[in-house]
Amino acid sequence: MVQVLIGVLVVALAVIIGLFVYQRQTLKRLADLEQRLAALKLSQIDTRLGPDKVKALMGESLKSFTELRERFDQKLQPAVKKAKEQTAVLSNEAKTTALFKINGAVKDLAAQVQKVEAEYQRINQALDQLDAAVKDQTVALTKLRKTYNDYGRKLDEEAFAYGESKAALHDRLVSLEEKFERFATIANQGDHEAAQEILDDLKAETAVFADLLDTVPQLYKPLYTTYPDQLSELANGYQQLKQEHYNFSEADLLVKIQDLAEEQKFALEKLATLEIAPVKAANEHLAPAIDHLYEVMQKELDARPQVAQLLTPTLDHLAHAEQQNRQLLNELDKLSLSYTLNHNEMADARGLNEQLRQLRAELTEAQQAVDAQTAVDSQVLKQLQAAEEELAAIEKQQTEINHGVAGLQEDEQRAQKALQRFAVTLKTTKRRVESLNLPGIPQAYLDYFFVVAGELKKLSQAMDRPQIDMEEITKQLLMVQEDLQTLQEKTDELRDSAELTERMIQYAHRLSVDHESIEAAIQKAQTQFDQYEYTASLETIGTAIEEAEPGAFKRLEQSYFDEVDHATN
Repeated sequence: MVQVLIGVLVVALAVIIGLFVYQRQTLKRLADLEQRLAALKLSQIDTRLGPDKVKALMGESLKSFTELRERFDQKLQPAVKKAKEQTAVLSNEAKTTALFKINGAVKDLAAQVQKVEAEYQRINQALDQLDAAVKDQTVALTKLRKTYNDYGRKLDEEAFAYGESKAALHDRLVSLEEKFERFATIANQGDHEAAQEILDDLKAETAVFADLLDTVPQLYKPLYTTYPDQLSELANGYQQLKQEHYNFSEADLLVKIQDLAEEQKFALEKLATLEIAPVKAANEHLAPAIDHLYEVMQKELDARPQVAQLLTPTLDHLAHAEQQNRQLLNELDKLSLSYTLNHNEMADARGLNEQLRQLRAELTEAQQAVDAQTAVDSQVLKQLQAAEEELAAIEKQQTEINHGVAGLQEDEQRAQKALQRFAVTLKTTKRRVESLNLPGIPQAYLDYFFVVAGELKKLSQAMDRPQIDMEEITKQLLMVQEDLQTLQEKTDELRDSAELTERMIQYAHRLSVDHESIEAAIQKAQTQFDQYEYTASLETIGTAIEEAEPGAFKRLEQSYFDEVDHATN
């Protein structure tokens, strides 16, 4: 029972606490709404919408002001008053048992306060805009009047900088001043909305006019002073240069100068009517076009002295290269009778001759044009410079060809001496072999000997031909030289094997007294020796001696080679 009672008390306490919290929240929401309503400074708006303001307004501004006054009196103030009253009522009811019934009313009140605040802001902003327009127009009345006076004075004092454009600029300024007077009249009458529309147009048109005042002199000066002087100078210069028989890389220069002069006049006409776009386009075209014509003429003025300086030396250079090529071709003709030319020397020299022939034709034509005063000097200069480069390349190739064949006769003489030396070496080798008094010569040695002899004969035949190929002969010389060296080595090997074998057999006979087994090796070695197998014979007897007396073979071998070295040194 007690527990049930406690439970009831707990629930009751929770309900009481919940009611208290809910009440506090509701009262706080209402207090916040009351503060928001109190923050609306209606008295300030009422003052700003006072009757003294109406006296200074008319037209659309007066109509807008009257609408704001009506909205304030008939909508905003009643709504604020009603919201405040409702707030007070709901605050009282929140302290009674009606607390549970007013939640919807509190929400409606919050929505109403929000609407009131929005309307308050709209009216306030509209008044701010009206005040700003009045202030802006007041400033503009003073500033624009001074600006237009300054513009008029500038046009009068600097009329020389505007040329024929001054009249059109003056007309525009008059139009601006007339519009300004209309603006001033309407603004002073209090129709600020209508005045603001005119002021916005005035500001835009004034900005355009200010830009014209800055732009026109910049466009006018080169059109009136710079370009006419330059075009006149170009026309006079062209006539003078033509009298001095100058010719140009571009045709109809005088027509181009006249066209540019027409374009300059056209641009001045457009500038007089303040048509800026075509004038800017003309200026952008005239400056580089005039510079280009100066460059065309200056190029010929610069080229003529260089042509006068280069023409004769280049022709002399050509004649020298032609003479060198004739000599080269004659030399190659002679050499081709005795030597095979393997590197297209003759074809290359003939190709150079064709290049020189073409150069001769071109330079002759250029010289004739210079003599006839019909040449374009810059083109002739370019031609001469290219000719000098080509002649330098031709002479370099002539030198390379000449160097390539210059040593053929010397190479032939050296080859003849080498051939004689090789023949002597082969005969000497033959005599050396014969002096060994051997029972016979191994077939392998004989085969190699005759191969070398055949190579030497082939080399001799190649050297005896009416037209010799020095490249092929050089290859054969290298091959014979290498094979002769190998033959020398084989000859030394044959001599060493035969003589060592004889010494070893003699020594083996002395050893056979104490070593009867060596006798068989002596017989075998002698048989091999008689069959010209000298290397095998040396190996047979050497092995037997080494077995009978270790170290004897190496000792005898070393003694033999020491004697050979002593004899050759």
